[in-house]
Amino acid sequence: MYEATVEHEFIARHAIRLADGGFEDAHEHTWRVTAIFQAEKLDEATGVVIDFVKVQQAMASIAADLDGRDLNTLPELAGASGSAERVAEVFAGRLIEALGEAGKTLVRLAVTEAAGCSAAFYPNRGRNRSAGGA
Repeated sequence: MYEATVEHEFIARHAIRLADGGFEDAHEHTWRVTAIFQAEKLDEATGVVIDFVKVQQAMASIAADLDGRDLNTLPELAGASGSAERVAEVFAGRLIEALGEAGKTLVRLAVTEAAGCSAAFYPNRGRNRSAGGA
């Protein structure tokens, strides 16, 4: 198994839904995004899991759209909590879409919102189990 990792940062605000249904005050973080790709074999032509440059370009484009925004206003979060877990899911979905076929090798996307505080989304885990009822 081979693995490749690409990181990118952006600055944005978010707020988490509180137990009483309200939201905490929106606050800003420098979000560090870590995308991990895996493949059982390397691309025959290039000898890589995924093209770093294509991933960097895609991540930069996504981050540019999110930079300076209140993440709670994203259509994907529509009234939901702007938790780090959900931010990771949103970024992963956008990255997979941007990369097309190559995006299928994304196995984990983590966001770090503060030193020592990160959350991850695994785009392909658990999808088949829920569909199959196992």
